Parts: sequence; structure tokens; C-alpha cells
Amino acid sequence: MTAARWRSGRSGGTRTVRMARVVPIASVALAAGLLSGPGSHADEGQGSVEIAYDCAVPPPAADQQTDGATDKQGDADTSATPSTPGSPTTVRASVRISSGLPRSAAPGTPIDPGTVAVEAALPYAQLAPLLPDDVSGVTSDATLGVQVQQGKSAADASWSSLTASASTPPSDGTLRLGHRGGAPTITVSEPGDVDLYAGELDLKISPLPTDADKGAAAAPFTLTCTPASTDSAGRRLAHIGVPDGEEPGASSPDASDGPSDSARDGIAVEPKDGADGPVGASTCAAEMPSGDMDLSQIPDPLPGTTLTPIFPLDGIRACAYAVGMTTIRKPNGTVIINDPAKGPGLMNIRANAQTQYASPPVPFYFRSDSLGELTLPDADSTILNFGFVPVTAKVSFDNGPITISTGSRGILPDLENFAVATFFQSLRVHDVKVNGTPMDVGSSCRTSKKYRVTLRGDFTSPTDAYTNVLTGGILKGKVDIPSFSGCGAKGEDLDPLLTASLSGPGNSIIMNQAPTCLPDLPEPNQCPPVIPPLPGAKTP
Repeated sequence: MTAARWRSGRSGGTRTVRMARVVPIASVALAAGLLSGPGSHADEGQGSVEIAYDCAVPPPAADQQTDGATDKQGDADTSATPSTPGSPTTVRASVRISSGLPRSAAPGTPIDPGTVAVEAALPYAQLAPLLPDDVSGVTSDATLGVQVQQGKSAADASWSSLTASASTPPSDGTLRLGHRGGAPTITVSEPGDVDLYAGELDLKISPLPTDADKGAAAAPFTLTCTPASTDSAGRRLAHIGVPDGEEPGASSPDASDGPSDSARDGIAVEPKDGADGPVGASTCAAEMPSGDMDLSQIPDPLPGTTLTPIFPLDGIRACAYAVGMTTIRKPNGTVIINDPAKGPGLMNIRANAQTQYASPPVPFYFRSDSLGELTLPDADSTILNFGFVPVTAKVSFDNGPITISTGSRGILPDLENFAVATFFQSLRVHDVKVNGTPMDVGSSCRTSKKYRVTLRGDFTSPTDAYTNVLTGGILKGKVDIPSFSGCGAKGEDLDPLLTASLSGPGNSIIMNQAPTCLPDLPEPNQCPPVIPPLPGAKTP
């Protein structure tokens, strides 16, 4: 049993946890609607490793042990380890694992795995008896145990934010689950080469009915998989050189013997940067948002894609802080949105409220939709400049429900990842002062109609990358501000003045979303929610 240091996200505190086995919490990823995009280390990756796993398949429930199950098996290979009635069956899975781990790193600097991919190929025939007759596909949550080795010291990491989906039955009898997601960073305090080895793999598979409105939710089942070979060389995922900066040629400890049972505090496995910071609310709201989704801004599937129906899900309670800025084009002034220094509003989320994916064979498509609600505090503005006279004002935001969609489309292995947040908003301007003197614009000086705000994650930027919904990142967009109405008092019409000063297209918005708190899931659940810095600002 090895020890690893996990940073809790509570004011930078550190605690030590001991893990006898990998805890299967990969449902965090699906709960958060997680589909990762390329990480910042994508060009430095070490390729992929294919490992054979033996997976224990639980026996089917009594009502599933019927002859009808054979109809779903098709012509797939039915070879499996013999078992007695009521005992698990062992099947062989081929698993390809890849990440964006770099080839070199420095002591004290977090090593970011980037996007993690765990692509499992399993014989469908052995899984078919566990699936209902009306199944049209499955989703899968994966948790991969990873042993981190530096010389004779080691720590355990859990790559648990990994999700996949697939249609059933597969045409060739092989169920392929292409899990993807993020992973915690690794920090070593001393020089010496670091090796990562694959350990136990848990796959939690959830059936999806053909008719989402009529099909009953089938119980998920978990495959517990262990490497078929005990040879550590065949399980090595990456080798990372960590030289001594003062002595470039220094020798490093021997890691050829594979993972050891010892541990030291010099290896830290932590949530990615951004999980630490000031906290606001202690947890998420008790009630999750409800309402209709707005899918009008998501990317279209590639031509030739056949989509399944949208599958509504219960969703998972979640919340996150998002802070940012908007630049009003006409006066070229900036307003801070949800100022992190002034008690920002918390976005409550019904995570993974629905999902949709493509029927095989190609192109690939998977999308998870979440629903959020955010009440923003008033913002202080100094952008209203009538000529050269300084003008200040307060801006109130009225937001509608926020649809957050993350997904991937394309043809494997070249997938395009996307993240879209869209909602309608209106502005109200009040407490206006011109050169320090109050100007009465009335209590109903607002945009004449609501306008759409659409923000998108940039998966390619080396500085502003959006990682995923679970870990957050930068979202950007532009909005058209409509004309103003209801401005003025005592018979004075100030609508034209406000419209000329503020209204028009091309007003940019940039937001920084913090990691998502998931209070109903086991730790590490990234709670309490942390307040991120403004985009471009350094974390204190």
C-alpha cells in the first residue's frame, strides 16, 4: 500500500491518503459532461502502449439469463475462461493507453499528462447477457490505476476522468470504448528519471435504451481488469527524464525493476493547477437547475453521421465559479464580470443532464449536455465616456439558463473536440455619474431585448487552453449589444445617448471557469468550489 499527497483544494492544504486499490470514481467525468481536448503537451507525447488485460465479467441477473441473450451476440468470438454458475467470467481485453506526458521535466514543476486516452476492445458476446434487449448503446466510465516510480520510491495516481460511448451491437463483434479525459499532475521534488506503469482498470458500463422515453434505465455493471502480464516493462506508459538543473550529467536512480512498494513525500500526485485558490460557497445549491436545453450553437456532426436519439439523464449536482471580462468595442473599455475580489456568484449545474452519440461505424460523435444557472452581481463600469468626461455606472446582468455542451466529432483517431456555453442575457445600467455628479437614467434603463451570449473553449491555444468541464479553463466569445430603452427621467429621453455609447457588434467576452465541485461524489471531488483568477492574471 503506497502513499501519495493529494492537494485538497482547500486553501492549498495538503493531506496524505493511502490507497489499497484504485477507487472507481470515473463517474465524475461523465457526471461533469467531460470530454477532454488536446492538452498543452500534445506535441511532446510519448505515443501509445497496448496492454492485454483480463477482465472479470459479473454474472447476469436472474432475469437476464435467457436464451434471448444469444441473439445479441452475433458472430463474435465467444471464447472466455470457463466459470461455474453465479461466478464471474474472465475475458481478455486489448487496451491501448496514450497521454500527453512530456519526455522531460524539472524538479518541483507539475508534470501534466494532458489528454488521457484509454481505448478498450472487448468481445461483445461475453457482455451481451448483461445488456437489456432494447439496448442501443452504452456509456462507459473508466478508472485506471497508475503507479508513479522514481528510483525506489513510488506513489499511486488515479486516472479517473475518462468517459466513452459506443453503439450496440458492434458490426464486427468487438465493443470498442475510446475513453478520454484529464488526469492529475505529478510533481517530483528531486532529480531522477520518472516512470509510469499501468495498473488495475475498472470499466463501469451503463446501457442506453433504444427509446429514451420508454426504455427503463438498466443497471450498470463494472468490469474489474488486471494486466495479463506481471512484466513491468510491458506496462510502462512513459519514461520522463528529470535532470538536475545544476549538474546536467548527473546519474539518476535505477528504475528498471519496476514499481516498488515504498513511498516518499518527494512524489506528489495533485489535481491540475487551478484546483487551489480562495473559496467562496462551502458547497453547491441543494436543488439542480431544470429546464430546456439550447442546442442551436453546437457544431454539426460530420456528413454521414447517424445520431441516436437524445438520452435524458438524471444529472449530477455540481457547481463552479467563472470570472472574466468584457470589452465594449465603442468606448474600448473593459468591465469585470463576476469580480473575484467582490463576492462572485456561483454557477450551479445539472451536470450530464443528457447525451447523444453516433451509430457506428463512422464518423464518430459524442456530446454531453449540462444545464447551469448563474446570478451575477452588479459590475462597476468606467467605460461610459461622453466625450472626454469621465463617467461611471453600475451594470446589472439578467441571465437565462446556460447550456453547456462538450463533445467530440470526426473520424478516429483525428477527433475535433468542442466546448460551448450559450445563454441569453440583458443589461441594465444604473447609478450613473458624470464627472462625479449623479445622472438619473431611471430604474429601467436596459437593453431593448435579450441577446445571445455564446462562449467556446479553445483546445489548441498554448496559453488559454480549455481543458474540460471538470477542470475548467478559458472560454471566449463575442456579442452584439442591442439598443437601449427606458433610459431617462422627468421626461428626458436618454435612449439615443446610451445606444450610441454602448450598442453594437463585436464586443468580446473572456471567462475563466474554475474546476467543478461535485459534492455528491467521493473525494477528490474538487470541493469546496474555488474562485479562479481573472483571465491573464496570476494565481496569488
